[in-house]
Amino acid sequence: MTRAMVFDDLDWMSDAHNTLIDVAAKGEPFTAYTLTQAGLRQPPSPAMWGTLFREAARLRLITHRGWVPSQRPGRKGGVCSQWRARRIRSRRR
Repeated sequence: MTRAMVFDDLDWMSDAHNTLIDVAAKGEPFTAYTLTQAGLRQPPSPAMWGTLFREAARLRLITHRGWVPSQRPGRKGGVCSQWRARRIRSRRR
């Protein structure tokens, strides 16, 4: 029998989207690890990172810049996607 995955952190995607906008507004290339360094907690499922970035790219908020060695501890230099904003202004004023 297969059990449905239950996510306890129902606000993660909204919080992640807001953090992504704030980080992207700085105008510098960034990765998922950059978002965690900005205070975003880990997602309930690692697959949610992909959903976050795909949706932001679909909405034309960010663009894929290429692949860079991961700075995340424990990744041992594995590659990760690097992103950059497409004219985003911080929602904080």
